[in-house]
Amino acid sequence: MNHFPQRDCPVCLGRDRESLFHQDFFAFSEGGLMEGYDLAVCGTCGAAYADNIPAQAVFDTYYADMSKYENSATGGKLSETNAERFRSVVDLVAPHVRTDESIADIGCATGGLLAEFKRRGFGKVMGFDPSAACAAVAKATYGIEVRTVPIGGLANTDQRFDTVILTGVLEHLRDLDASLSALLGMLNAGGRIYIEVPDATRYAEWFSAPFQFLSVEHVNFFSPTSLANLFLRFGLQPVFVKRVDRFLSPNAGEPAVAGLFQMPKGEAKISRHQARDEETKPALEKYLAQSREQDARIAAVIRDLVSRRVPLAVWGTGTHTLRLLKTGQLAQANIVAFIDSNSRYHGKTLHGVPIVAPETFARPDAEVLISSHVAEREIKKQIETSLRWPNKVICLYEQVPVTLGRAVESL
Repeated sequence: MNHFPQRDCPVCLGRDRESLFHQDFFAFSEGGLMEGYDLAVCGTCGAAYADNIPAQAVFDTYYADMSKYENSATGGKLSETNAERFRSVVDLVAPHVRTDESIADIGCATGGLLAEFKRRGFGKVMGFDPSAACAAVAKATYGIEVRTVPIGGLANTDQRFDTVILTGVLEHLRDLDASLSALLGMLNAGGRIYIEVPDATRYAEWFSAPFQFLSVEHVNFFSPTSLANLFLRFGLQPVFVKRVDRFLSPNAGEPAVAGLFQMPKGEAKISRHQARDEETKPALEKYLAQSREQDARIAAVIRDLVSRRVPLAVWGTGTHTLRLLKTGQLAQANIVAFIDSNSRYHGKTLHGVPIVAPETFARPDAEVLISSHVAEREIKKQIETSLRWPNKVICLYEQVPVTLGRAVESL
């Protein structure tokens, strides 16, 4: 179990906390991030966050070495789902930014969002990402410069921008104060920061796999209120804060909060009044109850695999698998291989079993358990039509209705 110093609330810096749940993960042979955390709610402001987690430097190393955002399986090509998501982001931001202004995307992966800005006439774009592989793909695919810098290194950059964008980044950062201070230092006077993060108040409405939104990589769980409170503490005025819907594939997605925040111009003063977040705790409690109920159904499938002692290949080495290995009976199954398309995992082991690429897996006698909700349909299709394996395929969510959330709500 982790034993790290207690973390202050990342939103208000309070130290009064209540633990709602302990999330556990199995450890990789090398390159993993952590073995679990406490899901905590701040007693002062109501924000939720992961406590008992390692230092930011550990996160920086993990994202540099284990990035899964290069789209390596598709040569950097965007899916239509991601392309539509990027178009939606530009639709929100573009009305507030002139085309001659400069834009930086922090954690830009392979540069798809910046490419959409560029396509719409925004010529001054630059990306920052800890992965050198992502930077190479962005340059080759879109001609966009991406500097290979972890977010902890942004304080050392001498470049300034009119708008800084972080989509799917803040939920990953342990040290929000240091990171946001660095980001503010990158802004020109009157500059803006656009943020998108998962919306913890709607996890239950977008339920997928048990506890899946409590990812090994997600350590801050925002609501519209807590996101606004964070930037108010730093003196930024909200231009807008909205609930939006974001899709990860045609069949799965996540609720999100989008916010645009602006530095005051000149001597302008803003109110820093923070409203208490009353939504997050009851919403997370509802989500945890749903997860426990669904977890019982999955446990029955795993028990059957364990009792039959069949050779088993598990496709997927993400949060879903790491939690099942740690908290359920999956580790007792006769696992002969883990399969993952991310080349960063190949050659490593999990539970003493090698992680291999789909193309190198050769055990026709093994049953294949797809350990993913988001990608289950795509993986099954790949097995049946591209790989044409004779193996029996076990899907955990095939009979579970897909939840695609509710209509977008503006705040």
